[in-house]
Amino acid sequence: MVRNQVNYEQAINLRKRGFTLAEIAKVCDISKSTASLWLKNKAFSELVTKQNIKRAGQENAKRLSLISKARGGERKQRYLDAQTSAKTEFAHYKANPAFVAGVMAYVMSGDMSDEHTIRLSHTSLSAHRMFISFATKFLGVEKNRIHLWLHLYEGASEERMMKKWSKITTIPFSQFYKNQFVNKTSRKPLHSGVGNTIIGSTYHKQKLKAWVHLAEKEW
Repeated sequence: MVRNQVNYEQAINLRKRGFTLAEIAKVCDISKSTASLWLKNKAFSELVTKQNIKRAGQENAKRLSLISKARGGERKQRYLDAQTSAKTEFAHYKANPAFVAGVMAYVMSGDMSDEHTIRLSHTSLSAHRMFISFATKFLGVEKNRIHLWLHLYEGASEERMMKKWSKITTIPFSQFYKNQFVNKTSRKPLHSGVGNTIIGSTYHKQKLKAWVHLAEKEW
């Protein structure tokens, strides 16, 4: 038997209007467990629960969509800022031999098609070491965000090659991606393989692309 009939009837009416158990408990000045006990055998209450869950899901999806749009706008503006600052930095750095070498290395051996990833492919370990130095000094890339991936010929010692590449480039083993092997060909084998320096950053890629385009115009 319900002790407070007025609160009980009010809880019933609120539930029929779609109020949650927590909201009913607050309005009726009762505990949530009491509200749940009063309503647990009411068929309409179960329907309200389902409707509230569905509505909450829709509202959450809408909220996430708005957040995604806001973040997308922020990212777009950040990438535009990268391209704008790249022009100023290019004018400042273009007389620096290390900067020129890094940009030209990417002009000759870098991937320009991917908008989100910097990828330099070359057989020269020294070229990779120079480009990694360029990326940290001029692009401002943190060293732990730089990865290496090796393309080796079948029969090469993966362990020895990784040690060699790690020593020259100063990139630790933990930042190597899984290496790939290819069959030997009739051509002279590339004993140290083909190295790929990889930096996954849209921001830095946009800045580097801007430098490459400026270099192609001026140099």
